[in-house]
Amino acid sequence: MPTDADTTEPDTALEVGEWTTLDSGLAVTIDEMETFSPTYLDRDHEDGDTYVSFTVRVKNMAPGVRRAMRAHHAEHPRRAPRRGYSSEAAHTRAVEQHTKARSDALRRAKGGVRMRLTARVQVWAGDTRAVRTYDADQDILTGLHTELRRRRTGTTTYAFRVPAEGLDDLRIRVSPAVNGATRESADWAASLTAPPEDLLDDSLIREPVEQAPAEEATDEAHETEHTPKKRKQRRQEKRDHRRQQIRSTHGAAL
Repeated sequence: MPTDADTTEPDTALEVGEWTTLDSGLAVTIDEMETFSPTYLDRDHEDGDTYVSFTVRVKNMAPGVRRAMRAHHAEHPRRAPRRGYSSEAAHTRAVEQHTKARSDALRRAKGGVRMRLTARVQVWAGDTRAVRTYDADQDILTGLHTELRRRRTGTTTYAFRVPAEGLDDLRIRVSPAVNGATRESADWAASLTAPPEDLLDDSLIREPVEQAPAEEATDEAHETEHTPKKRKQRRQEKRDHRRQQIRSTHGAAL
């Protein structure tokens, strides 16, 4: 079932190069956005399509465990107050809720020290969704999929195929998942000038993968079918050869 992130265009956006810090402590920005020439054109490429690449830059800005816990204790007392409860059961529930809140804060603080990151990146050109493309020759492959320690920075390059006349209204949405949980998304707006007409002249047309002829496949299957019999025959020949060597050496009749 498609989600709102799949069908809805972002409402607000930052400028390219502007940093934003999410609740998880991850800082994200987009820069180095430009049109580029891919090594191979997509199979669905149409006249007028333009290829755009940009860099997603992330930095782990999460506080240390002690600092995070001090901030948590500043908002929540270390122990639930004893007075003000109508019964012992009410006080017990308050203590359990307080303990759970502290455990959750400690888990989040420890998770921020070493973030396991993945990200979903989407691009709109006007009202049309752009299609992500890959280029192994230019190291544009898996995207953001890494482990980031505190104060460390990671970069990943993405590329998209933008429909014709869509460069003046680009929207980029980055939805990082920190330790398996997606908490927030960040949006950027950009516009690029039209590339030169000969930008894609050096790009190659991606040819479909050729399938082997049916006859060759049949011969290969036939060879595989009789492989065990050939192996058995070779083993028998080795045994006969060994018997012949013993017979000639010792004169024994086997």
